[in-house]
Amino acid sequence: MITPKRRKKDILENIAINPTTISIKQTKKEVIDGALEDIESEFSFDSRIFAQKNPDLKVSSDTKGTVYSSKTYGMLVGGEVELSVSTKERIEFDCPYGKMRIIVVYPQIVKGVICGYQCDLERID
Repeated sequence: MITPKRRKKDILENIAINPTTISIKQTKKEVIDGALEDIESEFSFDSRIFAQKNPDLKVSSDTKGTVYSSKTYGMLVGGEVELSVSTKERIEFDCPYGKMRIIVVYPQIVKGVICGYQCDLERID
């Protein structure tokens, strides 16, 4: 049976194979004086960005123009970083593959301990 210590080690070894250092700009909406305001924070960490097996291309066209987004990439992050995405939080960053947005975060949990995160990324124009 796998232990949290072993799972954390496996995640860090996988990241070390092809690490990418990224700087994240996170925007959270918080209620201040009865109104929602955007609070921005920045932090950096090492991750591994990889190609997904089943890419998904979405084309959104409206009166302002056409936007292409692709869910071709995923990301693996160690457990030392706290990631969460919701309707009140948005995480975007630039990397060698282009400008990305984290759309879904899957925590890797073993015996109640968060060992890391696997994320679906959306490339945005």
